[in-house]
Amino acid sequence: MTILILEDEPSIMTLTSMVLAPLGHTVLEASTAEEAFRQVADSDGRIDLLIGDVTLPGSSGIRVALELRSLLPYLRIILTSGYPPDMWNEQDAAEFSELPSDSVATLQKPFVPALLLQTVARFVGMSSPATAVRKKTAES
Repeated sequence: MTILILEDEPSIMTLTSMVLAPLGHTVLEASTAEEAFRQVADSDGRIDLLIGDVTLPGSSGIRVALELRSLLPYLRIILTSGYPPDMWNEQDAAEFSELPSDSVATLQKPFVPALLLQTVARFVGMSSPATAVRKKTAES
């Protein structure tokens, strides 16, 4: 699975990558909307999951998700934020409501690796995180 992480906070980007990459995922990183679109173009649109921060400098992860979803209709999206959705500004809330609910999940920051794995596994129908970790450990 190819996962694009759109996050402007380096520590969260690093944590997310470090948790997902060892499980065999291809992890692409972008800290701006422009970098995210470049990553999608460079990968020929082969992105399965976007994990994007709601608030980005000069943009919104929700807006990026909407644009990417128009290009990649199968794209699954996990939006991260330090605030729950009912505390997002009006524009973010309105744009969030435009995303198909069956392809979007939210994850509140700060999150622990287990919660990230659980959200990714539940959301994209992967095997449970514990199974994936056991499998990876057995292969080592």
